Amino acid sequence: MKGMPSQSSMKYPDEDEDEVQEGNGGLSRRDPVAGGSYAIEDIAEKLQFQCISLYKRDITKRGEELTFEKNGMWRQEQMGRTARLEKQLRVRWELEEIMEEQLNRFHAHYNLAMVPTRLKDIAQFLMPSWTPPDELASIAWFGDWRPSAILELVRGLSVSSFPICTATEQLLLQLIHEIRIEEAILDEEMAEIQSTCILYLPFAPINIQSGGSALACVHSEFKKIERVITKAQQLRFKALELVLKKILNEIDAAEFLVAFEGIQDAVHQFAANQRFQKGPVTMPVKALGSA
Repeated sequence: MKGMPSQSSMKYPDEDEDEVQEGNGGLSRRDPVAGGSYAIEDIAEKLQFQCISLYKRDITKRGEELTFEKNGMWRQEQMGRTARLEKQLRVRWELEEIMEEQLNRFHAHYNLAMVPTRLKDIAQFLMPSWTPPDELASIAWFGDWRPSAILELVRGLSVSSFPICTATEQLLLQLIHEIRIEEAILDEEMAEIQSTCILYLPFAPINIQSGGSALACVHSEFKKIERVITKAQQLRFKALELVLKKILNEIDAAEFLVAFEGIQDAVHQFAANQRFQKGPVTMPVKALGSA
């Protein structure tokens, strides 16, 4: 109808309050109350979200860096401890090798080098001329230390040098008892051989026999003495092996070997000095008169 406004040109009341605008970021509506636009709020929300995301990412990254740093420090400490442990194990293995080598040397000394194989060597073995009399009287048994004396030495040194527990001390006492029994058996065997040599060997005129028969008797007794000495050496090595492998640990066993060598040398030096210092035997006149 003429005079009536077209629909496109008609303006509704709401359009004044909420006008649609077109901008660079797209369509937006103007808020009449806040006086701003919805696009600003959207941008603020996006910025806030991005900031939170960056913050969380930064915390995660720093946490990963801290974890990596702590793990690296722990691995370095672990490697250091492992290196020290390996060094200690290497020292322990070296000590085990040295102790085994020392034990093998004692075995060769007792069972091979010090067993007489000729008749004339027996007297030198039982009463060696290089050993002072006081030393022979104190420790010598078939040419060397009594096995029980070695065990008693361990018992004496355990008071000051390397303390042992009650169970080990009881074991030591039991071994001393058993070794002394074996020593007594060997002493009896040797005493019987000596009696035979004194009473029955054909050295006296009444026991003179043919040369072949006499030599056979001497050889027979010599073989008996050789067997007794071999048993004594084996018993000596057994006592030392028990000390080093069953009674003491590796460290204490090493300390005992050092102390044992020092004590042997001290006893020998003392006996040698006593022999040099001794002169002719003298006795006071007063003591003779009171006798």
